[in-house]
Amino acid sequence: MDSEAIVLADIDGVIRLWSGGAERMFGYPASEAVGRTLDLIIPAEYREAHWIGFRRALASGEASVEGRVVSFPARHATGTITERNGRLTLLRRPRADVVAAIMVFE
Repeated sequence: MDSEAIVLADIDGVIRLWSGGAERMFGYPASEAVGRTLDLIIPAEYREAHWIGFRRALASGEASVEGRVVSFPARHATGTITERNGRLTLLRRPRADVVAAIMVFE
């Protein structure tokens, strides 16, 4: 959907896909976002907790919020912090190894 923001990050939290909806929602063009870490949109005060949860989810293959719509704090290119509703999906290989995480924000 054009109104959705799709952000795919690899196992190191590096953004590998940044949709047109993400450009509009977060204010960064794909050329600036792809190749940077998720810190681009995670407010500084939430980063430590985010990375602890991110690493745990990718190592275990499980995230308590996976598949549910959850409100996440997000930072826009202007510095404005807002709450964004999003759904996390962990992308897995056939053996269940997590290879990426994808967020779809509404």
